[in-house]
Amino acid sequence: MRRRWIVAGAIIILIAAAGKWLDYHTSRYDYIISQAAARNGVDFHLVKAIIYEESWFRSNARGLAGEIGLMQITKAAATDFSVHKGFPPVDAARLEEPELNVEIGCWYLRRSLDRYKSSPQPVLYALLRYNAGESRSDNWLRIALKNPLPGSPTDEYYLSFVDFPKTKAYARRIMHRARNRNYWY
Repeated sequence: MRRRWIVAGAIIILIAAAGKWLDYHTSRYDYIISQAAARNGVDFHLVKAIIYEESWFRSNARGLAGEIGLMQITKAAATDFSVHKGFPPVDAARLEEPELNVEIGCWYLRRSLDRYKSSPQPVLYALLRYNAGESRSDNWLRIALKNPLPGSPTDEYYLSFVDFPKTKAYARRIMHRARNRNYWY
């Protein structure tokens, strides 16, 4: 009987420790995210959902196409940021710095939201641009606008024109996570 209590206690301690670690892992950049999101006028939860999807809160994450850091910033996006802000070029190694990475990511997201502000789903098209690029996102928007649906179409209607299954799933997951504010799974 005593052994069962010890095992039960050990399991409870492990679960509590795992929960504490998960909470720390998913919230340690909240201050940086909130500051950059506020400066760029983007939703904190949307940015956090993108970070969850892109890097799972790992500042040293590297993508297959050379993306770097929490928000998987490309060298091209960093250069664009530097030019528009009048800053010196950003060294690729600095893109692992959470503050800079999240600032560039929020700036890029703001530009995407501004680009699609008159579209039927600005957040969705901004996410499509973030993942698949501007020309593809513009093309999907053009197709959707040529095929109007009466009433108020849902995200799924607009996603039906996205012919990249991974991009479609990416946008779905981020929008779901941002709406539900769940970063644990």
